Amino acid sequence: MTNTIDRHLLARTAQDILTGDLETRGNILSDMHRAALFELVDHMAGYTTGEESGRKAFPLPTGMGKTSALVAFTTALDRLGYSVPVSVAASKVEALCSIKRELIAHGVPPDRVGLKHAVPGASEPSTGNDERLFQLVTHVRVRSGRDFDLFGTYQGKPRALCLYDETLLRADVLAFNELQVRMALGALGPLAEDRGDMALTSLHAYLVECSGIIKATLDALMVSGDPLRQGMPVELPFREEATLQAWAALLPKNSRELRGQADVLGQLLAVSQESLQVLTTEQGRGVISVRQAVPAALRDVVILDASGPIRELARMDPSVAMVESFAPEDLKSFEAVEVHQLLASGGRNSVEQSFTMARQETAAISREVLGIMRQDLKEDPDRAFLVFSFVKRGSLDVQAQLKTDLQRAGVDLASVTREGKPRYEFLTWGQHEGLNGYEHCTTVILAGVLHRAHMDISAMIKGQQNHLQAPTPGDLVRHVVESELAHAVYQAASRGSCRRVNNGKARAMRLYLIHRGLGLKTMLDKVMPGAVWSWPEPQHLRKATADGRAAAMLGQLLEYLRTVPETIQKLSSKAVKVGLNITGDRVNEDAFKDAAGALELSRHGWVRDGRSLVRGSIAYGFTDQA
Repeated sequence: MTNTIDRHLLARTAQDILTGDLETRGNILSDMHRAALFELVDHMAGYTTGEESGRKAFPLPTGMGKTSALVAFTTALDRLGYSVPVSVAASKVEALCSIKRELIAHGVPPDRVGLKHAVPGASEPSTGNDERLFQLVTHVRVRSGRDFDLFGTYQGKPRALCLYDETLLRADVLAFNELQVRMALGALGPLAEDRGDMALTSLHAYLVECSGIIKATLDALMVSGDPLRQGMPVELPFREEATLQAWAALLPKNSRELRGQADVLGQLLAVSQESLQVLTTEQGRGVISVRQAVPAALRDVVILDASGPIRELARMDPSVAMVESFAPEDLKSFEAVEVHQLLASGGRNSVEQSFTMARQETAAISREVLGIMRQDLKEDPDRAFLVFSFVKRGSLDVQAQLKTDLQRAGVDLASVTREGKPRYEFLTWGQHEGLNGYEHCTTVILAGVLHRAHMDISAMIKGQQNHLQAPTPGDLVRHVVESELAHAVYQAASRGSCRRVNNGKARAMRLYLIHRGLGLKTMLDKVMPGAVWSWPEPQHLRKATADGRAAAMLGQLLEYLRTVPETIQKLSSKAVKVGLNITGDRVNEDAFKDAAGALELSRHGWVRDGRSLVRGSIAYGFTDQA
């Protein structure tokens, strides 16, 4: 093999392989599409000659062939005889297995392709620590730093390039609501006492001491003031590693008795010897841990990130340069895609409450999904559906209950389309990225939308900037929460038929989503330009927003709540109406009622509780957040 590399020849060869693969699968590429793909593979080629360096992200739309580009570029290296070591990182093991099979089908010798994983029953076996020219690993393996010698180096020297599929988030974070920690300790204390277990007793005593230090530091932070929400460092008592490991082993053994609280205690214990920061947010107060996950030595990376234009967290990393040579609307337009947003509460707690309140009856959210399916099938009897719901939590399995409700209503979940494809497909949040095989689904239904907690987002903002004292003011956190929600919606929608692009246009699809926020369209227009939006009335769920008067009242209410000192955790509705000077006016009082009902904890930091408005720090356990 030769190492004298002709960048132009390498890029052209990769481009020819890539466009050939895409056209064989039925894609029709526009001139802009071809140009964008050539820029991508040309940059990849530049890394092999040393003309390009650093971490660069390419925010090309979904379905344009970014993952295929990984295969085409690696194949081109092999065909041209360039002995250039590269690694490929993807989120799912099966995605890596598919990449390996494609490489081999393109003629790359199997002994040059490494695949390291630890998943029993995967469709391709792991090659273990056997060093290969082309190495495939998961995001988790990259972020953990494990096996850096495998994916970061080759024969003792740095690999020329790491091709990273999807967003590269540089930090791992853990966020603990202070109230959540105290609730968990409330379960551990009686258990230790009843068992008479000295080890559990000493663990409980240590964590109580930690909790006390966290609370005292938070109280000091509240007194001193923290307008930019930078937080304050906190140091927990030292314990030997052997002691911590022995304590950590106790928690899983008692998880049932701890009523689901073992995880938070174990996580706090795991970071107790690290640099921590106490922090207040509009949803409450707590402590965060930030670890730099991606090895600093992994310097040369091409990141394939379709959500780049809207995912603010990705844009906060100063070590990553966004390559945005093409406007999204020039690459992929969505005028054949309909987006129907039902303005109702779609957070996890609201969705779960819909099922728990239904008892033996069909849940309201199931009836809403059923109505959508019947309506779309009436127009096109051969439609196929992809439904997203939340993963199982505790004893409630939302997806299983939704399927049961649909079957009870007469839906044959085993039916297939004329092409023999499953008519009804189901995924959960967490499966909204990195999966293909659902492009036959012409209707995608998001039965609830994934929200991120403010404390978690604040920690991620600090982690992306590699700065524990970075400001996290409420407006910034709310904006990032919205961008993460938009990213999740975009990725979930892109599992369906709109993933495919022909001559610059996304294929026709209908997207139904349940979310009360009115600002989602503005953000998604950046990555789904031309999509046709509507806001139909929910047929079975309670509408979360009212008319323009209620919307205007919500704005006034939010302005008022921003003036409330953080030491005040609860307000009566009567007091708020007096503050807004709307008492005695029936029309405005009705608008206030609707506005208070539209408060969303993940966005506003307050939520209605009966006749009161409560701040997030005391709303834990019953609010509408994921």
